[in-house]
Amino acid sequence: METITAYVKDYEAQLVRLVYNFISAQELLHLNQRHLEHNYETDILTFDYGTPTCLEAEVYISLQALEEAPQRFSQTLENEAVRLIGHGLFHCLGQKDKSDQEKKEMRLLEDNFIERFHVKQQDYV
Repeated sequence: METITAYVKDYEAQLVRLVYNFISAQELLHLNQRHLEHNYETDILTFDYGTPTCLEAEVYISLQALEEAPQRFSQTLENEAVRLIGHGLFHCLGQKDKSDQEKKEMRLLEDNFIERFHVKQQDYV
């Protein structure tokens, strides 16, 4: 929690409420369809209810995607869990990941987030 709080302070924001939910891929697909009208699976959905200075959100992470990610990306389960936790946080702090450049910036933030958690980092293959 200290790492999350430090990031929020770095962005000069206040942490009001941040809830992480680890759910099945089917439940996440249902949320994606119902709330975003997207008919595809994803690894994470972030519902941001806050403002630029007050962070309040719910983050939903697919347990199946989390379990499969280490094999796909040659990462530990722990690194992938921390990466997804950070990913949701960064969306709440205004980081986007639609363009190639935004994805690259998000990846750098995620890598730094993992390092701040002192989880052993492995390079993607």
